[in-house]
Amino acid sequence: MGPVSGAERDGDTLDDVRAYYDRIAPHLKAVEQQNWHLQSRMSCVLATIDGYGPGPGGRVLDVGCGGGFLLEALAGRGYSGVGIDLSPESVDIARTRLAEIGAADRLDARVGSAYEPPEGPFDLVCLTDVLEHLEDPRACLRALRAQMAPGALLVISTPNRRSLPGARRWLAEKGVPGIHLSLAPVDNWQTWVDLESHAAAAGMVPVSRRGIFFRPGGRIGSQMGRAYRSASVRNLERRASGTRLGRFGFYIVLGFRPLP
Repeated sequence: MGPVSGAERDGDTLDDVRAYYDRIAPHLKAVEQQNWHLQSRMSCVLATIDGYGPGPGGRVLDVGCGGGFLLEALAGRGYSGVGIDLSPESVDIARTRLAEIGAADRLDARVGSAYEPPEGPFDLVCLTDVLEHLEDPRACLRALRAQMAPGALLVISTPNRRSLPGARRWLAEKGVPGIHLSLAPVDNWQTWVDLESHAAAAGMVPVSRRGIFFRPGGRIGSQMGRAYRSASVRNLERRASGTRLGRFGFYIVLGFRPLP
């Protein structure tokens, strides 16, 4: 028997992840404009794209597009391309969204695997809230690297193991009383070093590093998310995300370019 690929190893666990996101997709769509950490993560991703991406007219691949939160923002920036997601429920929401904003003629959403991306080349590849759900991140990045145009940008966002929530997760895993976390069936949090190592193995180098410090969730996060409507609040956190302490933010957002 030959070697087993990352996609084959992930088969059963990805079915669990698919079911998890099918179940919560409508909720994520409902709270995305209210929850602080969903908005701040998006802000860091867009800051990376605006600073290092190809700009209007570029072709994008959004891996883990969910309900189309990022695709909608990219539509407003003039991008074309495709989003893929493991969850059919999420893809349906994304397609409806793109049609409602009049972008369905240049942006599409479809069910797809991070290990088998659509054919490129793509000028921008986004991998948001995906890598932690894969058992073979390097296989995923190698597959994406093969579809990137020369000088393209890859943006990865993922929960950070070396953050305060990461410490809380460690305590929960050690069985400390009173500490509980709700996680996806596969949820392997990463670090800056992990991401840079995975990318290097796929032939890419970092060009941008950010981290989100603050992660209020639940009802508190939704209430505080209203403050994110203020441009001054968004700009303050965006500036803070680019400091050296961003390494310890709850969500890390890194940008990479392929080596020539």
